[in-house]
Amino acid sequence: MYSILPVLLLFILGFLLQKSTTLTPASVANAKRIVSDLALPALLFQAFSSLQIESKYLLLVVTIFLVCFVMVMLGKALAKPLHMESPYFPLLLGGFEMGMLGYALFLAVYGSEHLGKIALIDLGQVLFVFFVLMALLIKERDGAHTPKVLLRQFITSPVILAIFSGIVVSMAGSHVAPHPVWTALGESISLLANLTVPLIALSIGYGIHIRKEGLAWSLKTIVVRKVVLLAFALLINHFLIDQLLGMESIYRYALLVMFLTPPPFVITIYMRPNDKENADYVDNTLSLDTLVSILMVMMAASLYR
Repeated sequence: MYSILPVLLLFILGFLLQKSTTLTPASVANAKRIVSDLALPALLFQAFSSLQIESKYLLLVVTIFLVCFVMVMLGKALAKPLHMESPYFPLLLGGFEMGMLGYALFLAVYGSEHLGKIALIDLGQVLFVFFVLMALLIKERDGAHTPKVLLRQFITSPVILAIFSGIVVSMAGSHVAPHPVWTALGESISLLANLTVPLIALSIGYGIHIRKEGLAWSLKTIVVRKVVLLAFALLINHFLIDQLLGMESIYRYALLVMFLTPPPFVITIYMRPNDKENADYVDNTLSLDTLVSILMVMMAASLYR
């Protein structure tokens, strides 16, 4: 529990800096750009280059992908009974914000030596976000699917390029002789990856704004998301990771951390412009769920074994 305190203090520092001139919306936007284009891809390259690839793990990847899909379908089914009028309610139930939060929390609690473990857990939801969630977001915004746009964004995304490059390096690692150039390149990537956690923590803390508008919808969304995903996490950990696959316990911890994280922050990027009511609802949900996620991960790190 205490291992996450440094990250929590950086979140708090970012929040307190809202009232200062040290950080500005422009500087935070630039910091997020550094993370998304450089630091996070470096971290993901490290993670996936240390990935332990076994065919049996594909079952776990597919299961996590399907959980994300089922959550969206569940959101569509529950929208009317829960009086959730926003079309973004189902979309806020599927997927996880790993890049901008989950990795930081996991590394703070369990250490960088397990980076490859969280990468494996993350793979199924990454595929869901890029192939399903983004398509649904674009359809909601533009009224139609745009496969060409999705494909272009997928193959040009620094995150996706880093993930696939890491997988290639992981598969080819034993066939490549060590060389000082590779060592220097690896150290440079490591230095860049180390920027991820502090920049993310400060940026997210600075960006937390909770408004009264749409707050009731946000609270409903978070309760549904946490209760259902926590149940899914415990079931997958017990029946799939422990019993069927016989994986190390660190994979259970990684999956629980991921399932406790908020919805993907990318949702805000693909919303319709000038849609204030839905924007307030989504922003509130992401901000409040970020706080809830940090507290729940701290509790899980102390209680879950």
